[in-house]
Amino acid sequence: MDYKDLQPKEVFHWFKEISNIPRESGNEKEISDFLVDFAKKRNLEYWQDDFLNVYIKKEASKGFENYPEVLLQGHMDMVCVKENGSDHDFSKDPIELVIDGEWLRANKTTLGADDGIAVAYALAILDDEKISHGPISVLITTGEETSMVGVNNLDTKKLNDPKYLLNIDSEEEGILTIGCAGGMDIKYSFEKEYEKADGEFISIELKNFQGGHSGMEIDKFKLNAIKGLVRIIDGLDSYRIGKITGGVKRNAIPSEAFAIVEVDDAKKAIKNLEIIKDEIIHEYKNSDPKGEINIKECEFDGEVLTRDLSEKIVNATMIVADGPVKKYAGNLVTSSNLGLIEEDDKKISFVILARSELTSAKRFRRDVIKKQVEMFGAKVETSNEYPGWEREDSELLEIMKNVWEKLNGEKPEVLTTHGGLECGLLKQDMNQTQMVSFGPEIEGAHSPEERVNIKSTENNYKFLIELLKELK
Repeated sequence: MDYKDLQPKEVFHWFKEISNIPRESGNEKEISDFLVDFAKKRNLEYWQDDFLNVYIKKEASKGFENYPEVLLQGHMDMVCVKENGSDHDFSKDPIELVIDGEWLRANKTTLGADDGIAVAYALAILDDEKISHGPISVLITTGEETSMVGVNNLDTKKLNDPKYLLNIDSEEEGILTIGCAGGMDIKYSFEKEYEKADGEFISIELKNFQGGHSGMEIDKFKLNAIKGLVRIIDGLDSYRIGKITGGVKRNAIPSEAFAIVEVDDAKKAIKNLEIIKDEIIHEYKNSDPKGEINIKECEFDGEVLTRDLSEKIVNATMIVADGPVKKYAGNLVTSSNLGLIEEDDKKISFVILARSELTSAKRFRRDVIKKQVEMFGAKVETSNEYPGWEREDSELLEIMKNVWEKLNGEKPEVLTTHGGLECGLLKQDMNQTQMVSFGPEIEGAHSPEERVNIKSTENNYKFLIELLKELK
């Protein structure tokens, strides 16, 4: 099947257009300007703010002028992760789209269906004069995948108090989402202390583990490669760290990690560590089968961290809380993801994203992590806290349930999500606006395994079009 034959044709047309434009979080100027140009060419009312958020408004279809305003909402940025060996440059290269049976994926990179599908739906509707609808506005934000910088700095007064808000950033077919987790970044750091190396060196590399969305996939028993790395290093009797890296994004489960470690006897160390390596591979053979661990002798001519500091880093990272904490009625409530190792001239830092529907539970997770790592001398700082969206039943939800059942012959599920949605922040100022999130089936978001189901994309677009007729 050719890409041009995918249905709905207009949605996949716009998805390909935006896939040609770089849109990694923090690099959204070009895609933001593209949206502005789209509005200008169609003489649509629009604005673009200092944070590159874009708002576009379209008047009601004839006969629908008295309908309440509906705001379609999503984000323009994407998580950019690629497979080892890929030379893709997210700052300039188009995402290479691949049809894989019933799915659309990318070639060795994230696809950007999270949340490019929202953008494609919105553009398709704004561009189509045949669709019946009341007044429609579209808000596409920036930086959702990092700090939610766009929505955090949004002047919500400029949104004209719409009655309904449809967030198109959910990833499961037939599920209407009416609540989400809030989040917080937690960083623990160690000041570097170096000394001269005098032993032998081994390298430890973990690669090709699945990783994935740190909210939606955190309970799927996938290896956190950073955790796996320190587990292996901890198997050494004596060591000093020469280099340590891991993860790609703090909101993605780490799929790779690497270290160069000084040991007394490289051959003996490798022999001992092979046992731990085989244990890890065996533990994850069903849930994360593509992962590889390579341990070998290597050369290293730099200084190494002191033995005491090396052990503190490993011990703190071994013990620090990671993964799901609580579930209630089948839904994840609280979790944390040790997602990234960062380094500068003075310190080595480990970045965690904690999530919970409940602010108090999220902050308790922070306090637990703080006490865990401070025992080993780490300094802790927090940032980018954003609120959850507490479960909300509404008239909008009932209308959406009825429309879904009419189209599909079955009732949709109504759930909350452990992923972060911008509804939590928007709801603070727009407490009278009724909000529900939905979207097509997306798997493996925030990883090169990301893919969107083609038929589900069509189903949800038909649902959206029918819904716009019913929101009287």
